[in-house]
Amino acid sequence: MTYAPRFSDREWRLAYGVALRVLQAPDQAEDAAQEALLRAYRARDSYSGTARFESWLYRIAYTTALSQLRSPHHRHRRGAHDGAVLDALPSRDEPPDRVAEAAQLAQCMEGCLDNLRPLDRLAFTERFLNGATERELGELLGVSTNAAKQRAFRARRAVRQCVAASGIASRGGTR
Repeated sequence: MTYAPRFSDREWRLAYGVALRVLQAPDQAEDAAQEALLRAYRARDSYSGTARFESWLYRIAYTTALSQLRSPHHRHRRGAHDGAVLDALPSRDEPPDRVAEAAQLAQCMEGCLDNLRPLDRLAFTERFLNGATERELGELLGVSTNAAKQRAFRARRAVRQCVAASGIASRGGTR
């Protein structure tokens, strides 16, 4: 009889969430999450207990998704940043010109995010759209807190320059 490894829903959601943020495609994220949990099961004896289990699993899921992202078979899908930019749109109760301006800015930002390198896009979305701390971002990226801070800063600067080059912010007065 073979034993099938069992992980909790929380662990599945963690692996899937990491993979989705990296790959930006739900079907690919499911595959990566399954692969990450399988890798975690196979490497369970290497877990030393010095770090939180979630951090260890997070890193495995991130590495697995990044490997999939770098593979020649990966099909990048544009505009799938968990909808975080579009979620920031004002409600319909706002004046129509404000709604139109915000929608135009959100669409521009989606395009700017798509132009970032995958790790920079991940740093930007995690830090500025999902609210990760610099320490959490460092753990996710497998770098020091200072290196994570630098990557997020550079990504934010690139997005600002891209938005400024589009002229949207200067037309509508949005910052």
